[in-house]
Amino acid sequence: MTDTMQSWVQQLRAKGLEPKKLTPEQRAAKEQQDAQAITAKWQAQERNKYLAASLWGDEDKRSFTFEDWQPTKQGENEQTARNVANQAYKVMKELDGQLFNVMFYGKAGTGKTSLALAILAGLTEKYSKMFVSLVEWRDMTYKPFHDEKLQQELAVVEKYMREVDVLILDDFGKETQKEAKEKVAGMLFRLADARKGKATIITSNDNAIALANKYDNATLSRLIPKNPAHVIAMVKLKDIREV
Repeated sequence: MTDTMQSWVQQLRAKGLEPKKLTPEQRAAKEQQDAQAITAKWQAQERNKYLAASLWGDEDKRSFTFEDWQPTKQGENEQTARNVANQAYKVMKELDGQLFNVMFYGKAGTGKTSLALAILAGLTEKYSKMFVSLVEWRDMTYKPFHDEKLQQELAVVEKYMREVDVLILDDFGKETQKEAKEKVAGMLFRLADARKGKATIITSNDNAIALANKYDNATLSRLIPKNPAHVIAMVKLKDIREV
């Protein structure tokens, strides 16, 4: 026993405590448990870095759960509001087993972003998550390129957008048709191509037909779900901004 260890044992005994002696098997088990705890903590930090880099646009960081959804605010459309929430909930449960793309579309203010966030909040912690306002992302790319700090921040954001397990891409298609056909279209194609095998949740005021007038098929085919169960239409809901 080293001098340091002996001093530590003496201090314990002076306090009326007796150090616990572990068998080799117990010591190995404890070391493994400690290593697992450290790994879990590191993995949690890795997952959190993506959400911390989110681009929220004009709004502060938002959170929403299915418990927050209030279908009664839709009045005569209450049952429709319940149906879309149930569809979104089923998508969330399915996503926990396999990653795939999801699309919400409908008028502004109907709760598309809220339900997308509810899916994000409901997924297990095994997935990294991120929220990006497409308008905010686009605006960042238009800012002066001589701003080195901004360019470094943008590079990190775009790297995380490619890597993250589940990405919400909010306000898809909101830019003008000219913008979509030029810079934004190129940005989205590169992103979509890099995210194969991951989950991208799109919210848009446009349906797939309207989006086809803004983007090329190569981009849309990588982002819009093929499975109709993963496309959530909110066109029959009314604009309720506080949802």
